[in-house]
Amino acid sequence: MGKHRLGAHWIGIALLLPACASDDTRLARVWDALKQDQARPMPELREEPPANLPSPEGLRAASGELRTVPLKWEPLLSSEVGGYSVERALARDGHFERIAIVSGPTATTYLDRGSRAPGAPATAEADQLGDGVTYFYQVRAYDPSGRLAVIASPVVAATTASLPEPPEGLRAYSNQPRQVPLSWRASPDPHVIAYVIERSPSSRGPFEPLATVEGRHRTIHVDSALGDLRVFYYRVSCLNAADGRGQPSEPVRAVTKPEPLPPVGLAVVERRLGENRLAWEPNIESDLVEYRVLRVVDDQPAELVASLPPEETRARDTAVLARQSVSYSLVAVDRDGLESASSQPVDVLSEGYGLEAEAGPDEVRLSWNPRVDEGYHGALVLRARWFGEQELGFAEGGSFVDSDVTPGARHRYTVVLERPDGTRAPPSSPLNVSVPSE
Repeated sequence: MGKHRLGAHWIGIALLLPACASDDTRLARVWDALKQDQARPMPELREEPPANLPSPEGLRAASGELRTVPLKWEPLLSSEVGGYSVERALARDGHFERIAIVSGPTATTYLDRGSRAPGAPATAEADQLGDGVTYFYQVRAYDPSGRLAVIASPVVAATTASLPEPPEGLRAYSNQPRQVPLSWRASPDPHVIAYVIERSPSSRGPFEPLATVEGRHRTIHVDSALGDLRVFYYRVSCLNAADGRGQPSEPVRAVTKPEPLPPVGLAVVERRLGENRLAWEPNIESDLVEYRVLRVVDDQPAELVASLPPEETRARDTAVLARQSVSYSLVAVDRDGLESASSQPVDVLSEGYGLEAEAGPDEVRLSWNPRVDEGYHGALVLRARWFGEQELGFAEGGSFVDSDVTPGARHRYTVVLERPDGTRAPPSSPLNVSVPSE
């Protein structure tokens, strides 16, 4: 075969076969030739003495690929050609170094991924191609004995894909309950496969990785489990398929929703036997759903007295004992379930009976406030015994005489007011009475 140059080596080899051969025969011979090229041992290339071979023509290098540069050139279809040396430099007139040996005259493509060919000299260049870097290439032929041609192909240049630009349109939505939703526009760069989200409490940083969102067209993320009224700054960068990460976007700010303010003005506005009435000022928030009235007695855990809609600012506690020390507080709750801190507590001593006693050697006279204005018509009088309480009787009005006493004894009395319908007030605090001796 002569030193022919054809556009595509498959077609070129097929055209060089005898025209009388069938298509199947010609393709089989092409395949055999390719296998022979691949089976040919890799020679040890040397510059001296040089081979008298022409330079390859039509060298092309494609730009815009991700850390790779595809190369292609026209074949030198000659038995004097053993293959090609692919060489790369960082400048057009720079020092070219071999990065690959392509065996066989018909193998005219190479994909530069940045690795060096076996036996090639070490260089200061990284084994992996960079992002947005321009590389320069030339190709030289060598003969079957490994002698390199002096003349190389014309130099061509190609630039790898740059690192992706930050996504546009980043938004962080404020006033959300304990979370910050984020959104941005999808990157137009087809090499982008994910987005890296970073967060900082300051616009100056430091920014810490928060999440990686997989997929070029997934452009939302919700930062959750945050506190109330917290300030955060966010930025997003693109990640390409080669794990190359571009510059981040400008930071954007978001503030989580604050919890409601603690209610103010809580006060006990009226005390009745077994009942305390409370009132407070309405909150300024427009999205409240309820007030929770809490009661604390003797350092015990708080008990819920009432849950009221936001338009209600008064409450009744009908479960207090007579002369019981009680502390009340109030919590506001909004529609997102955020609770305010407790209001300033208010302490109160609930109403009692005013139970008193006069004791003589043969009787004990009891008196109390009958609270007729509160609907009571009498009281049940009880005296403690070893086995429980003894009902002494029912007294209309506010007094009772116990004449079944023993001089020198000590008695314990309790009074329970009762309404005409049978409902009763909480019992009075016990009153201990000592009966004088005769």
